[in-house]
Amino acid sequence: MEKIRTFIEEQFLIEFDDTLPEYSNLFLEGVMDSFGYVQLCRFLEKEYDIAFTEKEMTSNVLVSLTQIQQEVTRKLAEKSASQTQSGA
Repeated sequence: MEKIRTFIEEQFLIEFDDTLPEYSNLFLEGVMDSFGYVQLCRFLEKEYDIAFTEKEMTSNVLVSLTQIQQEVTRKLAEKSASQTQSGA
């Protein structure tokens, strides 16, 4: 999950620290806008071979580094379980 942190810090020219904790809402902090959000989602989908539904993308689950990491972990677990069930 370090790749996610690095991507966000490099893409949005920020650094997570005491003044911008990992649980900070990146929209409310003025770090990320809708264009940056789309870039982030595309990066996550490509990097982790996952897909976000429209509902997931619009339900405010990807607004902080903490939430983003949790959601990617959840989607990877779902993908793994699905592959195990299908015999892949």
